[in-house]
Parts: sequence; C-alpha cells; structure tokens
Amino acid sequence: MSYRLAFATLIMFQLFGCADFARWVRQYTYPPEFRYVERDEVGSTMRQLAFHSRELNQLIQSGDGLDQRRNEILMHLRAMEEAAEKLDQSGSATNHPMIDMNLPSFRADLKFAREAIEREPPNYPFVGPVIGACVNCHGGR
Repeated sequence: MSYRLAFATLIMFQLFGCADFARWVRQYTYPPEFRYVERDEVGSTMRQLAFHSRELNQLIQSGDGLDQRRNEILMHLRAMEEAAEKLDQSGSATNHPMIDMNLPSFRADLKFAREAIEREPPNYPFVGPVIGACVNCHGGR
C-alpha cells in the first residue's frame, strides 16, 4: 500500500511540475500590487537592451554622418524605450529590486536622449548616458 501512495505522490508532483504549478500558486501568495517578473522575461529584455545599446555605441563612435544616421539612432532609442516599458508595465514592485530601483531613471534617460535627438539641431552627447547605463546595475561585466 505504501508503494502505491509513494507512486501516486510521485506522479502528482510530476504533473504539478508540468502544469506550471508555481505560476498558479503565485497568484495567491503575492499581493495584488506585486508583479512577478519571470527570469526569462528579464533575460530577453536585457538582451534586447544590450543589442540596441551596442548598435547605438557603434553609431555614435563612428562619428561621421550622424545626421544621416539620425533616424537609425532614434529607432534604437525607441526600441530601448519599448523594451524598458515591458519590465515596468504596471509600475508596481517586482521580484527584482535592482530593476525597480534603477528602471525609472533609465527610462527618464532614454526619453531625454530621444528628445535631444529629435530637436533641431540634434544633441548627440545625450545618448552617451544611455549607452553606459548598463554599468549602473551590472558593473564592468
């Protein structure tokens, strides 16, 4: 009899693992104003931000023809704004306190840089803090 109970328990735990039991339990264990951000979502968004940051860095470092590449710079800044918005959809606390602490200022820097590029004449040095913003959270990695 105890083997049957152990076998049934083992099968039950496997089903809970396949059914994403943790996600279901989270809706009852976290307060409504708390947003649980999955590790995959954070990683995916960070990879997008890193890609656009590298592209911006290359565009700014090339130096020549920045006015011709202005639309491309704006495209990367807008893409970074959209990616950052994914992490801060509700504006409430998440399970990533470092992101909660730094994301509002990062989003403000993105907006400021985009507005600086949209002005006539464009002000390209304001893109620099956006490119180097990764260091604030991640250090020199």
